[in-house]
Amino acid sequence: MENRRSFLKKATMGLAAAGAPAAPAPSDQFVVGVIGTGTRAYAALIPQFKFNPAFRIAALCDVYKPNLEKAAALVGGNVATYGDYRRVLDRKDIDVVVIATPDHWHCPMVIDACQAGKDIYLEKPVSNDIDMCLKAIAAVREHKRVVQVGLMQRSSAPFMEAYKEVKSGVLGKVRHVVLINPGGSAPRGRQGTAGGAARQDEESTAPPPDLDWEMFQGPAPRRPYSPQRQRGWRNYWEYGGGPLADWGVHLLDVAHWYLGVNEPARTAAAVYGWYNRPQDDRFPDTTDVSWQYRDFVVNYSSRSDVLGTYFWGDDAVLFVNRYGYTLRPVTRNWRGGGKSAPEKRVDLHDEPPNGHASFDSDCGRHILNFLACLRSRERPVCDIETGAWSTIPTLMAGLSIRHGGKTIAWNGNGAAPL
Repeated sequence: MENRRSFLKKATMGLAAAGAPAAPAPSDQFVVGVIGTGTRAYAALIPQFKFNPAFRIAALCDVYKPNLEKAAALVGGNVATYGDYRRVLDRKDIDVVVIATPDHWHCPMVIDACQAGKDIYLEKPVSNDIDMCLKAIAAVREHKRVVQVGLMQRSSAPFMEAYKEVKSGVLGKVRHVVLINPGGSAPRGRQGTAGGAARQDEESTAPPPDLDWEMFQGPAPRRPYSPQRQRGWRNYWEYGGGPLADWGVHLLDVAHWYLGVNEPARTAAAVYGWYNRPQDDRFPDTTDVSWQYRDFVVNYSSRSDVLGTYFWGDDAVLFVNRYGYTLRPVTRNWRGGGKSAPEKRVDLHDEPPNGHASFDSDCGRHILNFLACLRSRERPVCDIETGAWSTIPTLMAGLSIRHGGKTIAWNGNGAAPL
């Protein structure tokens, strides 16, 4: 069993070629503006871009002042702060914008950033709206921008190692993929109840004075403020796509990568329910989705199990997640016995905790690939199209839920119920 230290010692030998920088002169740095300074930006993106000497963070933007102040303290030095992202785009010295806002703002900001001549590191998913995904692709291509979508498992050494197993043919033909997301449900109320404090969080109230609620909503339909809409925005259709578009897009992207998919699923159909809490206008608490592709089927489940992606081949089964992968032959005997070879288990991953940046972390390697492409003007490993094709099936599944479980079909230019 190979541990992470020895594996990454070999894997990172090529980092210099991939763009790992020595300390550059200030004139050679890429100047960065971070738009959206909440949990993801504070815990991972700001530390990583600050750690990499090829970048200099010069501007921060957020509609919530406490997040902005906290991020400014983390960056330190002479960093400007804004409440309106357009002021960041107006700055001629900004080369790159990092977009880590709620999902409904992703594509409008991408389009505006392209028009302003900025390159972009975009948090996943690409959007909570299919049409906006397509508009963002068009803008990136028109303005010839470099965009890296934050599906950083494509830069992960363990996932790359498991990818080699699939490409070796050891699985045989893969006809079925299963995605397990045990966190794939909107949470219950506090203290394990279905009501109480959670319902109070749903109640409309005046937004706090240090939040620009109008700018938070932006292109979304207008709704009264509630604490849950601000803190749990991901589970509201206006701002996010639920756990499907959060962790689900990571899991599905691995399937697209390993099986060479470069288009959305043909169809998506969901079954779902509110069994953990009362039904409301958030994402359901229990979800199962089936996607039909040309050569295989994918299932997503919110069942309580280990998070990850299963590839069921005719000859073997691969399970992969951020801690490594397992590979075992298919058992031919329905009783579960037989003379199958033993399971192969490879534990490779021990991702650094939030706030700790390094070149061998998934995020660090993903940003190195972004950096190399900023210099070469080539497309990154998770270009806007790659990210969009992995995002759109999750949004098709969301449409199925919102249309009462109807099958949603992709027609090449959009998706609609059959």
